[in-house]
Amino acid sequence: MGPTQNQVVPISEQLPVSTPTKNKCQMIILEAIGWAGSILVLCPYIISFEKNVDFALNTLGATGLLIVCVKSKQYQSIIINAAWIIG
Repeated sequence: MGPTQNQVVPISEQLPVSTPTKNKCQMIILEAIGWAGSILVLCPYIISFEKNVDFALNTLGATGLLIVCVKSKQYQSIIINAAWIIG
C-alpha cells in the first residue's frame, strides 16, 4: 500500500541507494585524473620540451581536467579547459 497524503515517506524509500565503495573508488579515480591533468599542464612551464611534447602534455592535461570538471558540473572550468584543448 502506498503512502497517503499526510504520511511521511522515509528518504531510503525515495532515493536509490548507491554503494559507498563505488562512490569512494570513483572519487579517488577522479582525484587522480585531476592531479595528473594539473601536473601535465604545469610540466611544460617547469621543464623545456620540444613543441610537440609541450602540445601533447597540455592537451592530455587539459583533457584530464575537463573530465573532472564535467563530472563535477563546474561549467566555468569546462569552458576554459575546452578552449585550452582547442587552442
